[in-house]
Amino acid sequence: MRPSRRPSRLLALSLLAGAVVSSACSDDEFTAAPPDADGGFNTDASAGSAGMGGGSAGSDAAISFDSAGSGGCDDAQDCDGGVCVSGACCAAELVCGQACCTSAQTCFANACVVPGKVCHSAADCAQGQYCELSLGDAPDAGADSGVPGDAAGPDAALADGSSPDAADAGKYCTASPPAGRCLDLPPTCPQGSDGGTVDGGVCVQTCEYHPPSGQLEVVAKWKWGPVASQFPNFTDIWSTPLIGRISDTNCDGAVDELDPPNVVFVSGNAKGTCCHCTGDAVSQCKTGVLRMLDGRTGQEVWSLRKASASSVGFAAMTMAIGDVDGDGRMDIVAATGEGLVVLVDADGKVTRTSDKPIPGNGADTFGWGGGLALGDMDGDGFPEIAFGATVFATDGGGITLKFTGAHGDGSSNVAATSLSTFVDLDGDGKLELLAGKTAYRFDGTELWNRADLTDGFSGVGDLDADGLPEALLVTGGKLYVLEGSTGATELGPVSLGSTGFGGPPTVADFDGDKRPEIGVAQQQQYTVVKPDYGKVTLDILWQTANHDLSSSVTGSSVFDFEGDGKAEVIYADECFLWVYYGSTGEPRFATPTTSFTGTEASLVADIDGDGHAEILMGSNGADPSASGWKCDVAPWNQPATGRPAWTPPAGASAYRGLTVFGDKSNGWVGTRTIWNQHTYHVSNICDSRDSACDAPNVYGSIPKHEKPNWSVPWLNNFRQNVQDKGLFDAPDATVSLAVPCVTPVTLQASVRNLGLALLPAGVEVGFFVRKAGVESLLAQAKTDAPLFPGQVKVLEYVAQAADAVTLKDAFFARILVDPQNLTFHECREDNNTSPDVLANCQSVQ
Repeated sequence: MRPSRRPSRLLALSLLAGAVVSSACSDDEFTAAPPDADGGFNTDASAGSAGMGGGSAGSDAAISFDSAGSGGCDDAQDCDGGVCVSGACCAAELVCGQACCTSAQTCFANACVVPGKVCHSAADCAQGQYCELSLGDAPDAGADSGVPGDAAGPDAALADGSSPDAADAGKYCTASPPAGRCLDLPPTCPQGSDGGTVDGGVCVQTCEYHPPSGQLEVVAKWKWGPVASQFPNFTDIWSTPLIGRISDTNCDGAVDELDPPNVVFVSGNAKGTCCHCTGDAVSQCKTGVLRMLDGRTGQEVWSLRKASASSVGFAAMTMAIGDVDGDGRMDIVAATGEGLVVLVDADGKVTRTSDKPIPGNGADTFGWGGGLALGDMDGDGFPEIAFGATVFATDGGGITLKFTGAHGDGSSNVAATSLSTFVDLDGDGKLELLAGKTAYRFDGTELWNRADLTDGFSGVGDLDADGLPEALLVTGGKLYVLEGSTGATELGPVSLGSTGFGGPPTVADFDGDKRPEIGVAQQQQYTVVKPDYGKVTLDILWQTANHDLSSSVTGSSVFDFEGDGKAEVIYADECFLWVYYGSTGEPRFATPTTSFTGTEASLVADIDGDGHAEILMGSNGADPSASGWKCDVAPWNQPATGRPAWTPPAGASAYRGLTVFGDKSNGWVGTRTIWNQHTYHVSNICDSRDSACDAPNVYGSIPKHEKPNWSVPWLNNFRQNVQDKGLFDAPDATVSLAVPCVTPVTLQASVRNLGLALLPAGVEVGFFVRKAGVESLLAQAKTDAPLFPGQVKVLEYVAQAADAVTLKDAFFARILVDPQNLTFHECREDNNTSPDVLANCQSVQ
């Protein structure tokens, strides 16, 4: 069967389904040769430049349509053992789809390319390029690729014979990353072009997917617990876990996109009750284990039982992460059971210990709630560490107590639940410490103190759109809005309407009116409050029932899953994790859990680094039958509108550990891979992918001069994760097929991601033969790894005798999508089938 004549048009880095086209998107990148009389492209070098970006052998990526053949031909018989390619003879080994490569080029995904320099990630390549790992060497196993339980892993004793109880938690490595070659990304189409083509060439359109609103289709991506591989009984979590790329997991000397984000937390053994209710001589709130997990899999990277041989363990409060020592990598800031603040590096080694403990550490509830915060108060490049009204300095290579404020410490009616935040309240360019009813300057003096109010939990936002911050105070079941610079009451108080103290507030646009509202969890209900400066009131936007019969101080977070401008609430009470519609409070998702509820919050971040948001839920094994919690009694053990019946996990009476939830079809919008403290607000830690920080904008660094969150156009929020660009970025799965001239017949399908977001593993491809106009499926295969934008995965099928195919048959490949069980959303679905191809020893026209 002889192929029909069609234009020979080469795509930069990709053979798009349904057409073979040139790589031109603009004259300065590639000048396409004019079409010849029969619709093909003239391959004379004088008709246009020979490649993209002026590449040559040894340069960074260059793609050429430079026929190495010579002489006119009609078929292979005219070529003396060669192949006729678009009317010119070509050596068989140089045939590449419908092109003929030069000896300096490589046939890659049916395109002739000149590989650029060796790379491991896009950071190694020039702007506009990516790292194509398929063109490099196979990955080497890490020499010290310890996993939990191996001699080199974190269970092992240290070189000096000591155990991880007292010092270094051990080194963990996955396989070393493979080396690839830099190649040019396909150029982006100008706005207004259609179908991914412009000026006769091919380009990549803006690739976006906008998820629809509705009930969330949630699946558990991974779970950790109820038993751990190290310190197995310490798997109760009652503080907010943290997210960020901390560990050089692949041990290549860099922390970058090849390393998954890490989940960092302290877990303890609460023995089925609240951590200070166990009756032990030492409160179980203080005896936790500091742990790091791989955010992609949930595998334990390391666990550290104690910060020193004399310690009882770690206080299970929320920690903080960020680059404290200025080495370009994030550190972990934690508190010991004795109240000492410690700095722990990416490998679990304690590098600093404070000169003095946190005041009030003797309380049994120390570690039951509260959390640490990071911020550079004086702009000297050395972040301060705060717990409540206590501030430690980190200059001089130590952790030194700077001051403890005399009044508010940001706590509830339960001791040691302090939560404070660093923020510039008076506009002088320096951060204050907002701790409940009091704001402290860098030297420990007070900017203001509301002596007439009881202490409580803080939040910050510009609620009246005047460019200046308001300070929020939740105390005694009421909400106040205070002027940031003076502490004077602007709005309220408003009663939250139920019993209990009220939890740490969130700030976000819940109803889509482009103005911020305030969310607060309370006993037996969650409330969203809408400020009205016209009427000078705080109005209840909505209230919805929850299940908190005990603490009434639980935290929450917010996220806009569809990017529609309406933030949903993520909140875990004693028995359920809830996601509430931001505009109405109706449940969008609920699933059983158990917790004795401290001040912890479930949160949202890109936990596995796949370009999409996930939910992280912590659980502790509070007895669901106990009088304080009562999860397994009516009406909670019966299904109701918006939630399932509460049921225990398989083989246990209560939930323990961590669960990461994602969208079933990976459709939730993108967000940051960071959540670094309980009082998280995006501008208090840098991410090089966004504009929340001024230069130097280094991932994980604490800015010397923090941008006011409310002044950044895409922010003005508190305890909400978001990213400023690429919110709807989506993958675009395409496939091309090559048939080398070997027997038995071998089909090589190249799956390429031409989108702007990660294409998840598991993309299924079908191999087809077409005979007499009838297509037949020969086999199916799936990709086994995610693909970054531009990257390719080659799937191969070797025909069987029963297939009854020959090299003279026409074959094609197709991406197979089950609409009832989507595993990813892409921006285009019209490019999922390759053209029909023949073996490369057949004449190509």
